[in-house]
Amino acid sequence: MRQKLHVRIDTGTGKPLILLHGMFADGSQWNEIAKLLRDDFRVITVDLLGHGKSPRPKGATYSNKEHVAALRTTLESLNATDSATVVGYSMGGAVALAYSSTYPQSVKQLYLISTPFYLKPEEMIPAQYSSSLLFTKLSTSVFKQVERAMNPDGIGGLITDLGNKSSKFHAMIGANENQLDPIIIRKNLNKLVRQFDFIGHLKKLRAPLTFYAGKKDVFIVQGQLDALRQYQPNMDIQRLDIIKIDHMLVQNLPHEIARLLKKNKDELLNIGFDKGKGEPLLLLNGIESSSDYWQPLLPALAQDRRVIAIDLLGFGRSPKPLNIAYTLEDHALWLRQTIDSLGLKKFSIIGHSLGALVALTYAAQHKNQVKDLTLLSPVLIPKNGISNQILKRIHFVDKIAEGSNIHSRIAKALGYKRMSQYMPLVRSVKNGVQHQNVPRLFDAIKYIPTTVLYGRNDTLIDKSYLEHVTRTLKKVTLVELNAGHNLPFFKPKETLQNLREFNTTGHEIKKSGALPRTFLQQLAKLAAPTLCAKSILSIAAGLLLFTSFAPWVVTFGLGFYIFKIGYSYVRGAFSLKNENLSYFGYIFLGITGILLSYSLVNRPALALNISLFIICGIIILSGLCRLIVAMLWATQKRLRRSLLISGVAMLLIGLSALSGSIMSTKLIVATIGMLAIIRGIQFGFYATTALALAYVRGFNQ
Repeated sequence: MRQKLHVRIDTGTGKPLILLHGMFADGSQWNEIAKLLRDDFRVITVDLLGHGKSPRPKGATYSNKEHVAALRTTLESLNATDSATVVGYSMGGAVALAYSSTYPQSVKQLYLISTPFYLKPEEMIPAQYSSSLLFTKLSTSVFKQVERAMNPDGIGGLITDLGNKSSKFHAMIGANENQLDPIIIRKNLNKLVRQFDFIGHLKKLRAPLTFYAGKKDVFIVQGQLDALRQYQPNMDIQRLDIIKIDHMLVQNLPHEIARLLKKNKDELLNIGFDKGKGEPLLLLNGIESSSDYWQPLLPALAQDRRVIAIDLLGFGRSPKPLNIAYTLEDHALWLRQTIDSLGLKKFSIIGHSLGALVALTYAAQHKNQVKDLTLLSPVLIPKNGISNQILKRIHFVDKIAEGSNIHSRIAKALGYKRMSQYMPLVRSVKNGVQHQNVPRLFDAIKYIPTTVLYGRNDTLIDKSYLEHVTRTLKKVTLVELNAGHNLPFFKPKETLQNLREFNTTGHEIKKSGALPRTFLQQLAKLAAPTLCAKSILSIAAGLLLFTSFAPWVVTFGLGFYIFKIGYSYVRGAFSLKNENLSYFGYIFLGITGILLSYSLVNRPALALNISLFIICGIIILSGLCRLIVAMLWATQKRLRRSLLISGVAMLLIGLSALSGSIMSTKLIVATIGMLAIIRGIQFGFYATTALALAYVRGFNQ
């Protein structure tokens, strides 16, 4: 007989949100978060198998299959298996992942919070490889020793008895009614942590995945979080970087976690314009644009029709989820949900660039809804060798897509939050524009009246290919204008004159000016000034390290670093107000750090000694780590040789510099100087890119 779990909370209305607790706890761990989310979801918390009031079968091995079977039986009894959002914290994350991979059709979103994972050496990425592998081996060894200690008649029994008698321990971990059992703890550690096939389940996952982890979480192999993208390229990985970011995110930051869980709840696109009466007309903007793009045409178009301008998924004021691929199918799905919410049955669509491809995809899927179709500057990618110039022009996204070395470097330099602003653009081009099936789409819409407008000077249009694929259409009008890619913006009058059945008389049509109206706003939003400043400072600091000013640069560098830590503690402490935590201690630590940084700047000799000690210590520890990994666990000869050579070199340089060797000290300073200059050049490149994007967005958002 399949086990049924104890349901601790079932409250609220909406689609199911299943919250799974961590080890040692029960469903009450989610009490405060459940209160914050019950207005948005039907919130369900359970006590997992062997926890709280749920069954504790003696013959159970507490494998992920047993946990998943019990959870499925429980959710079926609650009629809560469809379109569920599943959230797993710590050990509960393993159950959530296993459930989501076992029942992919039932899970709409998956969130993993502070979920431990330990990869095999061949599953890791090169970044921080040696330290990650060493950390993994040490962590799994510790877990193995804990498993052995979990004996009811030994120390494990003593520890669990003390925990069961401590009300403070229960309050800290969020367990109102859970009684610790050493045998159950041992089995869960073995099956859901140490030997859990994290990657195997990740490969089978179909639901959008979000992974939240604190930067100070000692149970997470921080250096290998990006390795998970090898198996789920579109997953959203967020490292929370505010005060109190250890493993206990659910207990310490309920308001922050509740906010994050509501982030992907919206299912509708933003409607920027909905005016006029008559037959509906939908307007779909292009990439890095919004519904504002259509402003030059709106008065004329809305004269005798109901005009609805929609921001595409990921652009304008529409949702920008970071855990989906942004394929044309994704764009079309969100468009369908928005159209259904408007109650539209029959309508026309005009789409520009990416919007034209989305319109084409939607029309192919819902032929009976689309009265006629207008495609402005559609970026159609030839697949039959007619031309590959367009593909070359947009091929840059492959180099900065997730999982690439360049992407990891950019994310590290810019920060994930800033980098995420570019993800809808990158993914829409890579997974939408590049991976289109043009012949199939045009075959599906061959009976829909279609107008295609394109510019003679548009470098993203292959005229011969466009003429080739449109031959299959029964009712098609193909128009070439003396223009570039952005027809509605720079050739609005000519564009209107070639649209179907529009009365455009009585309206003065103005072209867009050369200077974007929100250019400065977008410039600040994309942080181009900040990136420019970082570029200049990094290059200047790097060059000065090769001069007699090097001691002062090192002194101010250490002082600034300590000041930054102190400031982050003071700033982060105020974020704890909503979490009912004591934050005065963090303010004190922050102020102490700020005062210490000021003190070091006024004592350059002391600052230099501290800096040298810290830098040499890091180099020596890194060298030791490489040597240990090379000698104990590296299986590839080339990798082992590389780790041994670099490890010995780092060890010798660090030890010699620490002992007072001028040559080694100069080598370290020169290396830091070169790295600073390279980093400054990178920031300069990012600033230039941000400047270009700010110009484009400034017209449309």
